[in-house]
Amino acid sequence: MGIDNPDIALRREVEALAQRFPDVDRAELERRVRATYDELKDDAVVDDHLVSMTEGKVTQQLRESGETVHVRGEDV
Repeated sequence: MGIDNPDIALRREVEALAQRFPDVDRAELERRVRATYDELKDDAVVDDHLVSMTEGKVTQQLRESGETVHVRGEDV
């Protein structure tokens, strides 16, 4: 089943990540999101949760690389 338009969903994830990691270049975020999504999609049997899995994996990569996470207001 999956989502109808993954490109729109991925752009939303880039927006969300840009708010949480404002010090990371937007092009770098887009590259990481797209590459991670493509990697996960290659191995997926069902793609219903690929976008959320992509966000989680990219967030983990950024944290592990030492990037500062800026907490969103609703997270406080």
